[in-house]
Amino acid sequence: MRITAHRILLPAAALTMAAAGCTPGTDAAPPGQSAAEVCGGFAGEPGAASALEAIAGKDVRLTDDRSESDKVLSELRKAARTPQSGKQRMEGIPFCTLEAAGDEKNVLTVTLREALAVPTGEASKATVTAYSTGRLATSSDLFASVYFTCRMPAPAHEIVLDAELERADENEADRAGIRDEQITLANAAARHVAAELGCAGTGLVAGVPAKARP
Repeated sequence: MRITAHRILLPAAALTMAAAGCTPGTDAAPPGQSAAEVCGGFAGEPGAASALEAIAGKDVRLTDDRSESDKVLSELRKAARTPQSGKQRMEGIPFCTLEAAGDEKNVLTVTLREALAVPTGEASKATVTAYSTGRLATSSDLFASVYFTCRMPAPAHEIVLDAELERADENEADRAGIRDEQITLANAAARHVAAELGCAGTGLVAGVPAKARP
């Protein structure tokens, strides 16, 4: 009787493990998401995922819990229907706020806002690198910005949007290529939001923006 009971119980235990989705020696899925998955997959386009991995770290899992992508879209649609007269500078809304999964180490934040105008100042040109995408695109040590025009379907009017990326200074030291990676991600976020809004006439380029000629 003991041998018979043992033979019956072993299959029952195996069935219980299968029902629970577990197999001996199998680890649980790691927390967080890959670079190509966060914030609606904006960094999934060519060059953007590798740029984000270069900034966050190879194979680092990320969380985007503090992002407000839906609010970005609703506020920008509202801005495009609001008369220009009397408008005030719009505060940036976090389209994508990224942290390393597990230790909650800050990686970067991309915000979107309506801009009243494209900056024309000459003072900062010596400290930034300019790129050919949108109306104005620049990147510095910890910051990148892409201004672009958005013409949404009527009755909305044309507005200027600004995608701003701020990199956490504790993330990693500056290095050659970091400005290219930052502008690639800011541009990818701008393209993603523009597509969601149905913008026309953005002037945003696909992939990695080229440096602008002096």
